[in-house]
Formats: sequence, structure tokens, C-alpha cells
Amino acid sequence: MSFVDKIRRERANNLFLVRGNDSTGRAAWYFVLVDPAKKAAFRRAAVGQLELNAYGRIVASGYGADPPSDVRERMKTEYGFTDE
Repeated sequence: MSFVDKIRRERANNLFLVRGNDSTGRAAWYFVLVDPAKKAAFRRAAVGQLELNAYGRIVASGYGADPPSDVRERMKTEYGFTDE
């Protein structure tokens, strides 16, 4: 496994797709790259209202129920994300 593949795999384990509503009540989705040290706390807090930036960095976001296919493909390419 190359160095790049190793980093991509590690990042994929810390990238989460979060669906919900933004602060105005509008349907939204977020790809959050969670700090590994905060991953357990993020998983415990995954219900209810969250301040996503407190757990990591939002790398992509948008409105609607699901991210578009081009964003999903970018997350797969850049971070190795799969939602399977």
C-alpha cells in the first residue's frame, strides 16, 4: 500500500456524512472530517443538535437531503469515503 493510499484510508475512517437541518431548519448535509481524538465523542453525540466544527472540519456541505454525485465522487477520490 502506498503512503497516499494509507493516508486516504485513515482519513476515510474519520470522514462522516451528516444529514439533518441547519440552524434555520432547512434540510442540509455535511461531510465532516472528524479529529481522531474526538471521534468517540462525535459518535456519542451523533443524535440531536451538534456543533460540527467542535469535532473537526467541514470539508463539503450543501442543502437538500443528499449530496450530489459529483461531491460524493470527490469525497471518494480525496478521502476514500464510501457509505457502504
